[in-house]
Amino acid sequence: MSQTLIFEIAGLIGVGFYLGSYALLQAGVLKGNGYAYAGLNLAAASLVLVSLFNGWNLWSAIIQASWITISIIGMTRVWLLTQGLRFSPEEEELRQRHFAHMRRLDVKRLFRAGDWREGQPGDPLTEENRPVAQLSYVAKGGVDIVVAGNVIAAVGAGEFIGEMAVLARGPASATVAINQPSRYFAITSEALQKLIRHNGEIAAHLEAAFSHSVRAKLIATNARLEQALHGNAAE
Repeated sequence: MSQTLIFEIAGLIGVGFYLGSYALLQAGVLKGNGYAYAGLNLAAASLVLVSLFNGWNLWSAIIQASWITISIIGMTRVWLLTQGLRFSPEEEELRQRHFAHMRRLDVKRLFRAGDWREGQPGDPLTEENRPVAQLSYVAKGGVDIVVAGNVIAAVGAGEFIGEMAVLARGPASATVAINQPSRYFAITSEALQKLIRHNGEIAAHLEAAFSHSVRAKLIATNARLEQALHGNAAE
């Protein structure tokens, strides 16, 4: 194989990497702020730069060198951001329970946009028929679900509160009030919307987590109703 052919093959592969990475980005397979996209562009620019030694073009070489520099800077930035990530025990428990498939960096951004709070009996997390202004996650303690002034259920730790309406700031179907000293994570609807605007991928993970939470609550509610019906039948 001649040296000229080797250079041409390197250039062809480089162009393939450029086009392939951009196509995958547009298809949503790759993320623009991840290692894979930057790595493919780094490889593409390096191969095209090598091919130029067979037919030197200064301006094309400057472009490829710039792509290489930008890709390295981008990969370094991602590395620095991810290496410094640390989660507290309660953050890690929430991450594992509801956001295990979300990028650790995105989970950290979610946590930074909210805060952890201490709640006392009677503190409301949502109020019936009023817009849901925040998403809450009960890490310790519990809450009562109140409809028309009547407690219809009690929910323990590990559950979201307000997930069905928080993104649209829709009205709450029930008042949810803390029933014992509790600790919970809260993030406002505005903060969630801001995260979603800057990173659409977070929206997909939130919707998946909320759907799973709602299904779990429906299953638990059906189980309680069935238990109550069987109890009444036995009497």
